[in-house]
Amino acid sequence: MKIREKLRIRFNRLTFGALNFVEGRIHGASINLFSDEFNQNPHAQFKALRETDPLHYSMAIRAWWATGFELVQEVLRDPRFGTDLRKFEKRAKKIRRRLDAQRLERFENPSMLGLDPPDHSRIRRLVTHGFMHRFIASLEPRIAQIVTHCLDRVGNQQEFDVIDVLAKPLPAIVIAEMMGLPESDHAQFQAWSEDLIAGSGGGDVAAAERAEHSSNALIDYFRSIIEQRRANPGDDLIGQLILAEEEGDTLNAQELYNTCLLLLVAGHETTTRLIGNGLYALLEAPDQFEHLKAHPELIPNAVEEMLRYEPPVIATQRFALEDMEFHGKQLKRGDAVIVSIAAGNRDPAANDQPDRFDITRAKVNQVSFGYGVHLCIGASLARLEAKVAFEHLLERFPDMTLTNQRPKWVANPFFRGFDHLRVVSGSTAA
Repeated sequence: MKIREKLRIRFNRLTFGALNFVEGRIHGASINLFSDEFNQNPHAQFKALRETDPLHYSMAIRAWWATGFELVQEVLRDPRFGTDLRKFEKRAKKIRRRLDAQRLERFENPSMLGLDPPDHSRIRRLVTHGFMHRFIASLEPRIAQIVTHCLDRVGNQQEFDVIDVLAKPLPAIVIAEMMGLPESDHAQFQAWSEDLIAGSGGGDVAAAERAEHSSNALIDYFRSIIEQRRANPGDDLIGQLILAEEEGDTLNAQELYNTCLLLLVAGHETTTRLIGNGLYALLEAPDQFEHLKAHPELIPNAVEEMLRYEPPVIATQRFALEDMEFHGKQLKRGDAVIVSIAAGNRDPAANDQPDRFDITRAKVNQVSFGYGVHLCIGASLARLEAKVAFEHLLERFPDMTLTNQRPKWVANPFFRGFDHLRVVSGSTAA
């Protein structure tokens, strides 16, 4: 059997750089992860699952679906579920047999995403100080400068692509500057990062191959950068990671590479989708757009609603670390659980009228940045970038609308967003 055919029928969770992904193709399942119907509107299928069987086992992909809000939270915080595949001897042995030396090294030394406590806790403690809330808050003036520079590029254009003009460059520049990476490299590592996300969901073998190439390139890139910084660490994020120490403990070389790769990719891809998805939701609800223009103090709450309504990350994955009875179902050690963030966010038990986009929602219950020990370390940065972006968008383009050509959602089982989102700038854009 050819390798491309094998990739289409296998269902395995691998370590791919600092990212984890599922390979597979679903035939005749209740949810077809790779269908255009699912990509364009997964919420209807998630709703059906949540209402009929919130913890559903799919024979097609040999995994459980968790779709209720409380259920999602419970899986993410329960220590009986984890992400470290090395704990499952038979599965790990099969994975090791088909990995080359580079991928095997990454498998044996996963990023924080692929670790469970106490290993995860150790690395997170060493990394967290670079994302302290006070430090993130101090970035707001610089973020505003970057947003202004990006939007100045629109000039007198009657139409522009928000993704290309703002949503992509803003978070990429911010995280690159935090890490002290040269401006001349921004375009290259943004392309590598996009390849990793595109190849993270399986289904597309060519995308997976590009992701593998980009993963190797990013590791080599950071290896070179870190070797240079060890002699002169500086006060940027990479320098802080090199110098980070707690009770004599420091990050080893592979942990540094993995952490840098993870922070770079997660540090801008999620925010790109947050801005794009959020603006689309806002422009699709003109009453909400008008209300937000009249009450810009609601922007932070609007960002929370954007995260809930159209989350950039629609699912994540955990594995049962032991045999257990869980919500009336019998789970075996090693069982995969797809934790549907998008489905949980639209659970009516957590949010009233969940299919309505409402920026005035008194309490926005969402798990778009995760929950429990793997709560996104860069959540406060993403929120700040989105807040500043929408403040400037509403001020500069108060008459903005979507073009007649509707954008196409680009999705895989874990991520969802737009490659392009064209808008009409409005009469005051100049």
